[in-house]
Amino acid sequence: MVTRNIALVLSSATSAAAAASALQLADRLQRGGHRIMIFAHGTAVDLALDDSPIADAVAELLRRGVHGAPLDWVVEAGAVGGRPTVDGVIAGDDADLWRFVREADVVLAPGGGQPWRVVS
Repeated sequence: MVTRNIALVLSSATSAAAAASALQLADRLQRGGHRIMIFAHGTAVDLALDDSPIADAVAELLRRGVHGAPLDWVVEAGAVGGRPTVDGVIAGDDADLWRFVREADVVLAPGGGQPWRVVS
């Protein structure tokens, strides 16, 4: 089996439905042995907060990554604002996003929009 590195970029443009689909896709891909890299910024960081309605699902994905296909979940540190995240989620920055993009065989940005910021 060929394993792939798949990056999911979740942004403020990612709707709740698109985020749910992205997490289901991450679950299936991870079960298939692929490496999943999730970068969330803007309001999408709320998915990985400790008090998020899907915190248990995020924790399960991360826990499963310890015992099989790895999963990296990075949230934009500035958007987290010191709020507690699910154990295993890492606060990072755009350098982490671009590392994921460089290492990925496939990059998905569910919900459309631009998953990056233009800094002038």
